[in-house]
Amino acid sequence: MKHKALIVDDEALLVRTLSQAFREAGFEVASAGSAEEALEVYASHAPFDLIVVDNRLPGKSGLDLLEAVERPADTRVVLMTAYDTADTHKRSLQLGVDLYLKKPFDLESLLSKASELVGKGAEA
Repeated sequence: MKHKALIVDDEALLVRTLSQAFREAGFEVASAGSAEEALEVYASHAPFDLIVVDNRLPGKSGLDLLEAVERPADTRVVLMTAYDTADTHKRSLQLGVDLYLKKPFDLESLLSKASELVGKGAEA
């Protein structure tokens, strides 16, 4: 069974790169370029095992998206940010973010940690 991942970032190149890498790691992938688009994708394709979201998006932030989405307790979340602040980190903890990732990050490390989060560690 493939795990499903939702990738959300307004940088199209990063979305393509992450989507390809997660597909190659065995995930089924959906993507969005904004929180609003992600809400639509989530509504039509949920549930997801993993959400990888940038915090700074046009319109609503990644944290706003996580607040708006009713996700199962076993959905794992990776928050990416180039703008690390104490408030962002605190709010991410309150919203149940599993991995807080500062940009730039190592792609292989992200894939490894994401696979562990969704229980694929033994399969990867």
